[in-house]
Amino acid sequence: MDTDTVDRQFATLQAQGQQTASLIQALADKLSAATAAGDPNAREWALDLKEIALAIRDEQTTTTELLQAIHTVIDTHVSTVAPPPQPAYYAPAPQYAPPLQGPPPSPPGGTLQRFLGGRFGQAMVTGAGIGIGDDLVNSIFDRF
Repeated sequence: MDTDTVDRQFATLQAQGQQTASLIQALADKLSAATAAGDPNAREWALDLKEIALAIRDEQTTTTELLQAIHTVIDTHVSTVAPPPQPAYYAPAPQYAPPLQGPPPSPPGGTLQRFLGGRFGQAMVTGAGIGIGDDLVNSIFDRF
């Protein structure tokens, strides 16, 4: 899996979190209108919806913490891996060099460094969340 794929999947995850938040917001608005219209069940349903939103937020927080822990492990690994030692002898003349097999090796940490520098890696460095936060939950339900 390359870093572009990771970034695309992370963007998809963020979009799904925003879509879920929008759906919860729309349902909360409907329940608020029903409460204002005098529906005796609407307030209870709104409180149930608040519990669901809080559970989703907690799940997303745990997911973000897991992703940050993975990022930290990778970052620590990259920073502790020493570059390969340089040979103490001169390289053989080109006519005696063995033929190359496959693509040349990446520099130490090349793929990981690109990963850490990508959108997902930077989001994890900054602690960016992926979904429903306290401010959204509070703004949806401050009227109930």
